[in-house]
Amino acid sequence: MLEVQKVSLSFGERIILEDISLKFEEGKIIALTGKSGAGKSSLLAILSGLMRPDSGNVLYEGQDIFKWGDWRRARFRNRSMGFVFQFFNLFPDMTAFQNILYPATLNPHADRNIKNHVADLISLLGIEKISNQYPATLSGGERQRVAIARSIINNPKIILADEPTGNLDDETTRGIINLFIRLREERGITTILATHENELVEHSDTIFHIEEGRIQTVEKGAGALNTIKKRKSDKEKTGKKSVSAKKVSKKKTTKKKIPSGSRKTKGTKATTKKK
Repeated sequence: MLEVQKVSLSFGERIILEDISLKFEEGKIIALTGKSGAGKSSLLAILSGLMRPDSGNVLYEGQDIFKWGDWRRARFRNRSMGFVFQFFNLFPDMTAFQNILYPATLNPHADRNIKNHVADLISLLGIEKISNQYPATLSGGERQRVAIARSIINNPKIILADEPTGNLDDETTRGIINLFIRLREERGITTILATHENELVEHSDTIFHIEEGRIQTVEKGAGALNTIKKRKSDKEKTGKKSVSAKKVSKKKTTKKKIPSGSRKTKGTKATTKKK
């Protein structure tokens, strides 16, 4: 459904992504992992068409989205994609209900009974009691549930989520994870998320690990996170051994220099003459 072919991106002399090629399977939860600055958020922006890469292609159902005009890419984002952000990005002067409804107001082909659909989503996410409240009065978990409801109001095929649990406690994080799983199981939605959250990664179908702008590992299925952790641990151990070996080698090859003229001949004693 969504494919990246040889995508590269740089800011000045800094390489963000280098020759990235990926295929995202339909109806799966896919995690992009890596350190801060590894290029995860930039890759999400490219997938959505919001950021144009220096080179390479992004194919949606076989078509290169960067050969489309700006209007068509905007329509693609509105109808085929939903977005979930770390900091929620809710409109402060709109109620939860109005925030969820908003993307549908931009879609001329939205269902006439869209408000009923909003009510269904509110029920699905368990936020009936807060639907008429404003974002400032909501907890972090409540805001993120509103943001997820907003992301699926137009029945998208794909959700792009950038650190969706980054500001949430453990219990709320587990609730958000369960929501993504339900959306996969009940609606067949593909979720592509950038995250540092191990628990979120553990429930992903595929993990793409990014280091220094490149895909370093691709893991699928149960135990994928453990495989990545093991590789990271082995890499760290190898690095420590290498440093340790260099230190030992340096000690063996380093000799203490003795200043000339201060050497003593074995078996001789220094003598002094009295005048």
